[in-house]
Amino acid sequence: MRKVRCKMGQSKKDQIAKMKLDINQVSRTKSIYNQNQIQKIFNSTPQKYKYDRPAKGGGNWTYIKASYVRKVLDALFGFNWDFEVETTLAEAYEIAKATKVCVVKGTITGKVSIDGEWIHVKKTQFGRSEVKIKRDSGEPLDFGNDMKAAASDCLKKCASLMGIGADVYESGEFMEIEIIGATDADAKTKATKKKLKEAEAVLETEGEVVSD
Repeated sequence: MRKVRCKMGQSKKDQIAKMKLDINQVSRTKSIYNQNQIQKIFNSTPQKYKYDRPAKGGGNWTYIKASYVRKVLDALFGFNWDFEVETTLAEAYEIAKATKVCVVKGTITGKVSIDGEWIHVKKTQFGRSEVKIKRDSGEPLDFGNDMKAAASDCLKKCASLMGIGADVYESGEFMEIEIIGATDADAKTKATKKKLKEAEAVLETEGEVVSD
């Protein structure tokens, strides 16, 4: 286990601790994810996908866009994932009229194939968006757009439960990990080569017996 120093010129806020671990040190039990998927989760977010905007209490707030989260989910599950907003438009509208906030509940379902069987990985969270109100009528200006913003926020929060964007939303606790050792593909390749060598040895032995 080894910590890697951060690059020169980074501020303390931007510094991310990095550690090299064997796959068995990352997961104490057999995971439904392969090594490449686990590595994807423990990677930090590239700087070009991080954005800042003013926070209500002062300062700036760092965030990532839903478009980036979708790309990571595509890579993590090989496009075998789905996102469903469980809150209906009518339900969200009633809450928004009373609170001026659009709140939705949603679930991400990722699919992982293990020995020919599809395993579902589900994460559920809530998303919100402040509703823009018309001055003259007090009605929402564009509630469909507010609903879309809340759904995007919900998608990001569901994905955060899978570890996506953890360095952004849990920066104080996040540690980037580089998984060392053979990948699952490497292990299978080595096992196949070993079997081939054993088979070749058997054939050579049988050939010598026949020749004698």
